[in-house]
Amino acid sequence: MDLSHKQWMYGGAVLLAAVSGAIVLGRVPNAWVPMPLPIVIVAFVTLILFPFVTPALYLLVLKLSSSSVHFTKIILALVVAIGVLNFMYFQIAWEYGIKYQGPEHTKIVAIENLLGFGVAFVISATALAKGSRALAYTANLTLFVLLSWCAFPYLGELP
Repeated sequence: MDLSHKQWMYGGAVLLAAVSGAIVLGRVPNAWVPMPLPIVIVAFVTLILFPFVTPALYLLVLKLSSSSVHFTKIILALVVAIGVLNFMYFQIAWEYGIKYQGPEHTKIVAIENLLGFGVAFVISATALAKGSRALAYTANLTLFVLLSWCAFPYLGELP
């Protein structure tokens, strides 16, 4: 069963809002809800709008790139670029994570990110190799789930 473009857009946006909103459940970062730093910053600034930031970016990426013949290449490039930036972030924030969140938390969140970006990369590379639009949509959604859930996690001192 192939999902339509609108189903990917709006279904993905609802899923991302739920994932982004889940940080409220934990109140403080934990290994399973590590609170992405961009979401934390937006939550402090807007208080109520933070669950809608990642879905809005997801919709924007789909709106601007899904009609392109290079959609799968764009998604692969986004996965690689954001994955590299996330890796660089971990290199910078690692000591803070060990100091303030503890070694177990920091290692688990790093593994979640490594596996998540690895899966997103494999899906997007497979989409490109097979010319599969459905896999490209899946890779895009996977990337934004990572951005809503665990990419660029807050590893500093708790308030």
